Amino acid sequence: MNALFKPVLVLLSLLCVTIAQAQTDSIAVKPQSKKPAIRWFTFKDIPHSPTKASVYSAILPGLGQVYNKKYWKIPIVYGALIGGTYTIIDNRNKMRKLNEEFRVLYANNSEPTAEQITERNEYRQSRDVGILVVTAFYALQIVDATVDAHFFNVDLNENLNVALKPGSQFLNLTCTF
Repeated sequence: MNALFKPVLVLLSLLCVTIAQAQTDSIAVKPQSKKPAIRWFTFKDIPHSPTKASVYSAILPGLGQVYNKKYWKIPIVYGALIGGTYTIIDNRNKMRKLNEEFRVLYANNSEPTAEQITERNEYRQSRDVGILVVTAFYALQIVDATVDAHFFNVDLNENLNVALKPGSQFLNLTCTF
């Protein structure tokens, strides 16, 4: 039975391939236009890509601002991140110093005072707030790069004015371009 099974299987597979190739669609379908691929390692792409700006800012803070040609924001980004990191490290070192003092006190069978415990907890709280601030600022610079990339080609000229004038109802809003 095994000798008969192999030729039948080969014939069925050839028949299926022949039938599948014989069926073609008579309606011509236009090929779908593909979205242009993002070229990652170049700043010369058209159109300006918000995704690219986001990824750049996530990889290296400030790189999305460079991509958007907002060079004046780079010192602000690094000043905030470095300043926040310094605060985190400083509070962590002070907290560790007090923890070491507590270990010495406990080894000598004495306890830290309430003021020492409060001081250590303040350093811990300041460290934790610093971590939250640095994380929030890191996320903010990514969002900033994304929004700037969305508005990269928007023309905001100096003739754009908005004025509130007293009117018959209450106030009238006038926009001039």
